Amino acid sequence: MRKTALFLTILLIAPPGLLHAVDARDHLSPHQRGILESKSPPPQEYRFSFDAPAGPQFTEAEKEAQRERGKGVMPMVMKAFASGAGEVRIPPGDYRFGQERWQGAKVIYPLGFENMLRDAEHPFVIDATGASFWFDLDDKQMPPGHRCVGFRNCRNIVLRGAIIDRGTRGCIEGRITRIDREGNRFEIQPSPGIVVPTTYHGGDEQRLFPFKSDGRFCVPLYDLQAGVRKLRYKDITPSEGGRYWVNMLEPQLMERLHDANWERAYGDLGVVRVGDGLSCLYTGAGAIVLEDSANLTLHGVSVYVAKGGPSESGGDGAHLWKDCYFGPRPGTSQWKGADGFLCRSTRHGCVMDNVTIRHTADDLQNFHGIWGKVKSVSGKQVTLETNGALLPTLRNARAGDRLRFIHRKNGTLLGEAKLISHHDYQLTVDQDATPFAEAQAEWLDHECAGWVVQNCRWEDNFQRLLIMSGPGLVRGCTFTRMGSNISLNTGMGLVGGIPSDITITDNTFLDVSSRPHQPAIEAHAHNAQGGAGIPPIERLVITGNTITRSGGPAMRLIGIRDSRIEDNVIDSPVRATIIARPNEESARQAILLRHCTRVSLKSNRLIDPENHTQPDAKSRSRVLGLEATKDITLDEHKLEDSPNVR
Repeated sequence: MRKTALFLTILLIAPPGLLHAVDARDHLSPHQRGILESKSPPPQEYRFSFDAPAGPQFTEAEKEAQRERGKGVMPMVMKAFASGAGEVRIPPGDYRFGQERWQGAKVIYPLGFENMLRDAEHPFVIDATGASFWFDLDDKQMPPGHRCVGFRNCRNIVLRGAIIDRGTRGCIEGRITRIDREGNRFEIQPSPGIVVPTTYHGGDEQRLFPFKSDGRFCVPLYDLQAGVRKLRYKDITPSEGGRYWVNMLEPQLMERLHDANWERAYGDLGVVRVGDGLSCLYTGAGAIVLEDSANLTLHGVSVYVAKGGPSESGGDGAHLWKDCYFGPRPGTSQWKGADGFLCRSTRHGCVMDNVTIRHTADDLQNFHGIWGKVKSVSGKQVTLETNGALLPTLRNARAGDRLRFIHRKNGTLLGEAKLISHHDYQLTVDQDATPFAEAQAEWLDHECAGWVVQNCRWEDNFQRLLIMSGPGLVRGCTFTRMGSNISLNTGMGLVGGIPSDITITDNTFLDVSSRPHQPAIEAHAHNAQGGAGIPPIERLVITGNTITRSGGPAMRLIGIRDSRIEDNVIDSPVRATIIARPNEESARQAILLRHCTRVSLKSNRLIDPENHTQPDAKSRSRVLGLEATKDITLDEHKLEDSPNVR
């Protein structure tokens, strides 16, 4: 007999003043706002096939002609810029460039734009519609990562319509033709255009991504990425008939493919079989790098470089990414494409609108600053430990910047100060610095504040969307088959920030973080158990989202305060955990709150056709699990502090 879907509703009284206005457009230029408001084309379609061609192929004579055309790009652009023109048009065609060079610690980009400064009323547009920029990068394994297009110390520049690709594939991909369980290896037939290296150094980047024959990422197998990286391969050696053996370093992947409970939980998406595919990574690149810049716009740009991520670091920020595509080249046999975004240490966050990202090999997106570890204090002087990752912040620091000091071991808030001046890593602040001797310094004005991600499509991506700064907004996006989750974190490592004033609204999550015990949306405030610890995550708003098939609770929220969770639809949470791990204890509710204060929940709906959820002892609801919470109102009855639940 078919079971009736279970609908549960929780109605609570919302505390006033929770929603913090977030609008990164305040810092966009008038020209950027015009681009943002322009009509977007439909998302670029992508259908995977092993039998598709490798992509454009060129003779050596054609490549040499492309290199000659590539030499003329920068002189053409700089001549137009120097003349005061508002736009330069790069003719359609193929242009080829070499690898980056280094002058000391400074990278020289093969296609680099530097010191191009325009005011907001007179932007400069580089229209590369129909132009493909090819980069001949060697296939040496990571590290280091290569560089392609760079903008350094630029302002109010627009790059429109460019296609960025590499001349070599940068990864090994192919159809599985045999699975040798005893030998812990997979035989593959390489896809067209693949060159298989002969030597391997065994680093962390040497890992594989299992996917189905139709291109879907086997998202539950991301479970093996944690810890010692059980998706690493040892090397790739010849087999016969032009095929190769992918020799695994650890046995867990092979064991998982033969786990009956695992297959019951996930079906074909949880395993690979003969006929499915492997993408074996070994290189990386910075496809588009924005350094110490402001109000740059990437409009209609496509990046196909394998593990070639975009990044922005330092400067005023307020960049706009509009109608961009990052992923494998459509119409080819390429599965691995560009990588996720790194956004760090800008004064203002970016706006991303109608951006598609597919098949990342790392974090989908990062928003954060960089902690500065205090080395010593004297009077009003604070000396930070040398850390190259802090340079974008230090280069752009200004008098009046706010600094928050947090005890680096126990998370205690030690106080705030304002920057008076600085020389390298030595800061002068506006008060006695003695209390900050054991601190991490948080640069509050250099954490990408005010970022917006809207109307974006993320498909078959490996890892998380990491949020460590706010305010921020994720709105109207679709997340499909994503290995990890949206993660709000206040960790005390290298990267840092406290992601308060975050709104996650009107998004769709399908098979996101479907591995056992894992949520689709997670918030974790460091030292969340109370005391004088690091400030909590405040004013988190999660509304109007649809979350289908998370591995554990759809949301696991630890250490949040003054927040709203409303009008979300949650379909079949915890099912995968119960079936794949029947002997393990797990949370059995759709939303789990721990060490939270003053949280309003209202009109959240649970659909659980197989009745895998169970009522919580405290809330008596299948929707809401509570642990060490207070000021949570449920059905008009105020809950006292809940006991710790083991």
